[in-house]
Amino acid sequence: MVRALEEGVDGTRRELEQLPPVEALNCRNGVSDILAQRAFENPYIRWIGVRRAGKMICRSGLVNRDPGLAAHLYRINDVWSIGFLEGKSDVVYLEQRRGDTEYIAIPEAMMFDFESSLDCPRCVAYQWDVDQPGFVMRFGDWNSVVIRQTGDVVILGIRNRVTLGASQSYVDRLQSSGRVLAAGIAAIVALILSFLLYALLARQTSVVSLIRQGLRRNEFLPYYQPIVDGRDGSVLGAEALVRWSRPHKLVPPEQFVLFAEENGLIGPITEQLVKKVLMDIKTFGWVGTNRYISINAEPDQIVKTDFCKSLVKQLADSGIPGKNIAVEVTERRQLTDLAMGRSHLLYLANAGVDIKIDDAGTGFGGFSYLLELPVSTLKIDKIFIDTLRAKDDAKRPVLDAIIHFARQSGLSMIAEGVETNEQVNYLVQAGVYAIQGYVYSPPLSAEKLMSWVKEHELETPGVIIGSRSL
Repeated sequence: MVRALEEGVDGTRRELEQLPPVEALNCRNGVSDILAQRAFENPYIRWIGVRRAGKMICRSGLVNRDPGLAAHLYRINDVWSIGFLEGKSDVVYLEQRRGDTEYIAIPEAMMFDFESSLDCPRCVAYQWDVDQPGFVMRFGDWNSVVIRQTGDVVILGIRNRVTLGASQSYVDRLQSSGRVLAAGIAAIVALILSFLLYALLARQTSVVSLIRQGLRRNEFLPYYQPIVDGRDGSVLGAEALVRWSRPHKLVPPEQFVLFAEENGLIGPITEQLVKKVLMDIKTFGWVGTNRYISINAEPDQIVKTDFCKSLVKQLADSGIPGKNIAVEVTERRQLTDLAMGRSHLLYLANAGVDIKIDDAGTGFGGFSYLLELPVSTLKIDKIFIDTLRAKDDAKRPVLDAIIHFARQSGLSMIAEGVETNEQVNYLVQAGVYAIQGYVYSPPLSAEKLMSWVKEHELETPGVIIGSRSL
């Protein structure tokens, strides 16, 4: 761990030193393709940003990871500082000052053993003493630690001491999983060996490296959450939600999507998903019916890549009509070039693909998306659906306003995150008929979706399945 830390911080330092002045970073709307490429290619770096006069002016991805005033900073010298956010065990910042400008990076090496963190969260703690102990970064639950190890290293010319601790649960998992010598080896030997192996495995156990590995192994697959007509229970379609099928575990999107987006990997993941979705549509027997699968696309995919043309070509090559696919564009991220976005989405719409605005009312899009883009459907976000849980929720009028606006504009609506029959009844009475949520089903594998649809149809006899136009 200590050697991996030294290597990671040194690799991050070299990258920051080589970056050109901010004027040469070709930064548009706060995001630089140059920084994005450098963060993608450098195995030690997760994110890069440039701050001037206390304001983040350029960064490597749409997500702003600027620690701001919340960061605890240790000033090593006039140029370099190390900082961290309280309670964020994988977020440590290296900062280089150039006059009034600060170049900031998050080293990838600070993530301890990603694979074990999935199986045993909060089982590992560590403490980083800078200049022993002039500045202390302490993370994790030290009350549950049963074994600890300390090592010294020189980083940026100063002495550092790193102490790692592990709970009994972590030690047990190391032994039982066979990642150390054998289950019979004493816990202390197992932990020490795991620390020594960490330096050799650091690159393989970083999230980004594992995602790249997962792409090579074709590990990303769609899980489907049904979309149901709340009036009669007919199945209208489903939304494809990405899952990462690693050996012996299924990783949920919140544990890897952010890393994929920040490192330019969300596009390849989507491509892998689309291929499987098109095959599943055929397997489901939905080709040419009114049922559809929705897939998610980030605004940058729409604007900056050939995603739209590629999707139309794949539909044509597979013989699947455009109406069997919908594309959901989230409002949570900004569509940086509205004219280009409109042009690309029109290409999809002209091929019969339905364009939906996801997370409606929560982000950047607003009326500009609805006025400029070929949108036919709004997906009402769960945060508004949740207002139906309480009788006097202050945000309820916002939900009612979204529904009223959509109806007046002739837009279809889908309510997502619906969990109770009471919510279904309210939405149907308000004119929102397409319902998605745990009230009907959680996301399912392709095989389980087919079984679920069959069982659901038996419970709703006489319905012409998927026939409604909403």
